[in-house]
Amino acid sequence: MTKIFVLGKNSINNELQKLLKDKAEFVNTLNNEADIIIDTENFPKEKKIENIKFIDERNSRPVPVFTSSLCVPVTELCKHSKSPGRLIGIGLYDSFSNAAMIEIAPAKITDEGTLKNAESFLNNTGLNHSIVPPRAGLVFPRVLSMLINEAAQVYSEQIASKEDIDTAMKLGTNYPYGPLEWADRIGIDLIYNILAALENETGESRYTPHPSIKEMAKSKKKFY
Repeated sequence: MTKIFVLGKNSINNELQKLLKDKAEFVNTLNNEADIIIDTENFPKEKKIENIKFIDERNSRPVPVFTSSLCVPVTELCKHSKSPGRLIGIGLYDSFSNAAMIEIAPAKITDEGTLKNAESFLNNTGLNHSIVPPRAGLVFPRVLSMLINEAAQVYSEQIASKEDIDTAMKLGTNYPYGPLEWADRIGIDLIYNILAALENETGESRYTPHPSIKEMAKSKKKFY
């Protein structure tokens, strides 16, 4: 059975273990026995770099290293790794297991053999995946973050209540959750950091986090 070591955010780690509990063996110590390594931390950048260096120190094998890269693109993390060819970006966040597909984002220097091993692991464990460009936010989290940012703008202008905003989006688009409810599930702090990373990467003001999103992220508040 594939041996997996995970580090990063506890809530996502627990979700991974619940999702794969009968399909893989989770090990508590990182050493050269691990076949798959998963870093579930999304921010801050300094913590991401610290995790990459920790992995390099404990495991030198050419095994797939998935690193959640919603806020720090995998291309940037490759600069801080002794073995950048084994790094593969992945989109992990609280409640990710409810999605029908996981996004992975190999860097241009990701080793082809390592990527094939990573995809085999995902296929063997029944995790549908799609390959997306190694950009901040990847695809689904990027679009969702922008929807949440706009919903926060509408709510702050008192155009509609938070309940009405969410109901309108669920009925109008058939989304499982409204954008503000989704923000609570994923985490306001993650949404803020994805938007900030997109603004920094593109220099475009359309990604600027709404002030209420920034304030809620700092105070760890929720919409509901």
